[in-house]
Amino acid sequence: MDEKTVKNAPRFWELWPELRAFIGNSPLVAHYAGFDMSVLFGSLEGEPVGAEVPYFCSLVISRRMLELTYYGLPGVADHLGVVYPMEHRAESDARAAGEVACRLLELGNSDSFPELAKSLKILPGLLTDAGASGSSYKGHHSGLTNAEKEQLLREAPESELYSDPDFAGRKIVFTGAMLSMTRTEAEIAVMKAGGLPSSSVSSKTNLLVFGYQDPRVLRGQVLSSKRAKAVSLKASGADIEVVDEMLFLQMLAARDGLSGETN
Repeated sequence: MDEKTVKNAPRFWELWPELRAFIGNSPLVAHYAGFDMSVLFGSLEGEPVGAEVPYFCSLVISRRMLELTYYGLPGVADHLGVVYPMEHRAESDARAAGEVACRLLELGNSDSFPELAKSLKILPGLLTDAGASGSSYKGHHSGLTNAEKEQLLREAPESELYSDPDFAGRKIVFTGAMLSMTRTEAEIAVMKAGGLPSSSVSSKTNLLVFGYQDPRVLRGQVLSSKRAKAVSLKASGADIEVVDEMLFLQMLAARDGLSGETN
């Protein structure tokens, strides 16, 4: 498929009314759904979504149901016995993600994703004319104090503690909503790798990880205040790296020599 092949093809937004009618009242499901929904929304090129579309993320659900070290589509598919050819093509990825979703429903003894998500304390995402608000876990692992995080770290098995050059000794800040885990879980993950989570961006910040940015929270701004400050400091010569949640997950997975992308 190249530019010449699609030269006379209709724009995505021209096909959307038909696609929206096909979706009907059913929720959408994807692996790392926040990324897919942002692409879908961007493809509409400013045209209205129409009726709100709820969606769920099988990566978020997998983190609540499975005990894995890598929650990308290849890792979850392998664990659930789903054939995934790793072609990274739209059709094969969609089929694998669909089979993963069905297996998760079976494991959860649920007939629908709203039912399964409710049992796991997961809120659905919502695609609207304002953008996409991410599907996320709203359970008891959020809102820990620094002392509680440090206590969890002290209680962690020695096998879970390691030194990763991407995180060790580096000050790390998170902004936006994490779709694959709570922010507390992300902070504990980098602490186990020797990182130093921080709540604010400064000239001493080494890594800023950004998750989903809700347009309603940004209120017309392109970047969150933390991300805008990081960009400004970097332009002034500060040693700050800015990565999205997908790359952050790949950095965590690299500990075990795992490859592949979260989809």
